[in-house]
Amino acid sequence: MVRAVHLLLGFFVLFALIVTDTQCAEYNESSLLEESLNFIHQLSFDILPRAACPGTDESSPLDDFPELFTIEQLRHGWIVLHVFAAVYFFILLAIICKDYFLPTVECICEDLHLSKDVAAATFMATATSMPEFFTNTISTLILPSEMGLGTIIGSLMFNTLGVAGLAALAIDKPVQLDWWPIARDCVIYGFNTIILLVVAWGGSISFVESCIMMGFLVIYYLITFNNNKFMPAIRVFIEDKMNCCFSTRYDLTAPPENSAKAKLPLKKEPLTGNGLFVVNLPENTSSMSSTTNLTDKTWHGEYNDEQQERNRLCAYPFDESNFMKFWWIFTFPIRLLLAMIIPNPLKIRKLYPVSFIMCIVCIGGNAYMIVWMLTAFGVAIHVPTIVMGLTFLAAGSTMPEAVSSLISLRNGENGIGVSNSLGANSLAILLSLGVPWFIKNCLNYNTGEPQQVGTQGIEYNIFILLASTIALFVVLSFSGYRLTKRVGVALFSVYTVFIVLQILIEMNVFFPKDCS
Repeated sequence: MVRAVHLLLGFFVLFALIVTDTQCAEYNESSLLEESLNFIHQLSFDILPRAACPGTDESSPLDDFPELFTIEQLRHGWIVLHVFAAVYFFILLAIICKDYFLPTVECICEDLHLSKDVAAATFMATATSMPEFFTNTISTLILPSEMGLGTIIGSLMFNTLGVAGLAALAIDKPVQLDWWPIARDCVIYGFNTIILLVVAWGGSISFVESCIMMGFLVIYYLITFNNNKFMPAIRVFIEDKMNCCFSTRYDLTAPPENSAKAKLPLKKEPLTGNGLFVVNLPENTSSMSSTTNLTDKTWHGEYNDEQQERNRLCAYPFDESNFMKFWWIFTFPIRLLLAMIIPNPLKIRKLYPVSFIMCIVCIGGNAYMIVWMLTAFGVAIHVPTIVMGLTFLAAGSTMPEAVSSLISLRNGENGIGVSNSLGANSLAILLSLGVPWFIKNCLNYNTGEPQQVGTQGIEYNIFILLASTIALFVVLSFSGYRLTKRVGVALFSVYTVFIVLQILIEMNVFFPKDCS
């Protein structure tokens, strides 16, 4: 009996040891797995940049502007003044671009023998980038803040997809674009975006990195100004050797094959100054091309008597409709002010350099006022700061590019819009960001202190900017480089998706930061 009890106790102890060892093994395995997951999770937080914590920044966007009304006063009706002012400044910007800025760029193109797409990617892009340049210069050198970098990053998205989408929706009929300016500017802008990603990843900009950005700025101007030297060889290789993009040489808005006009012999003209190939019919027939060259327009003071009378500053439109009479009175202060401070290149051509400089000053000041008015409007209607920065402020700061592109489309310059917006994006990175950073590092050269930049989640926004450039090129490629209403809808759809993704990243939904 005693032996039986001892044997039973022995089996019980052995069973307990086996169970204990099994549980310990399972516990050790689960602990090892949990520790591994925690290590990977912590490693991702250490390596990957994080989005900002929501609610940590309690400042209002209006803190960066003069205070005319309190937020409570704005929400009790005074916001109407800001809305009216924003509309009036939009009109002012349109008149500056139409009557002064674009004619000045035309004069520059003639004297320097530049094609229109090159002028759009250089002189026009430089002028329309001045608002971002002044903003980042002030926020870097005078009032240290991250406003300049954030404004530029937010505006690049709208400038890439929004401006091209507006251009596609604004035209009356499909327009054939040349592939070369689009491909050239997309590649250059994509490369500059990668440069920005590399230098901003560490959270600081050293003297060497700022010098590199200045070097690429010089290279950008050299490439665009020497466009005609290497463009023919690349076109021959892509179009003839690879048999690609050949159809974009012509305007495909041709009549039906069985029509009488389609049976007439065609004469192919070389690439026009604005980056468009034109297909002309024989003499005494109308042109099949839906595009015209800017030099064919009366932009050099060659107006007839009726045009001169209509464009006189004080010529009241007695024979026009009531709306046109109201419009003349409504815009008279704008036209009078501009006539007093900007020499008209259509009347005094030799002063167009002065006109160009004054246009830059007026565009920069006007863009500041537009951003101010839109900021007040967004704060008054309770738009979150993150959403407002990526929508209202981004759209407001890119209005010069949008307005100049739309007006150039109306004037027949179909190739300018995309080149202007992409060129402005490249200069926003190299000029608006690079130059202030370079100056700041030069001032701090003796101390060796690098320029600090806010990078919480900004790397992902730069990745999205690169993706938006690829999306623009892909959409235009699938459309045969034709601007149509469908292309405009597609670009705005992609723009909406990317903006929502940017907002979710900024609101700590994706790649969240540990805010505990």
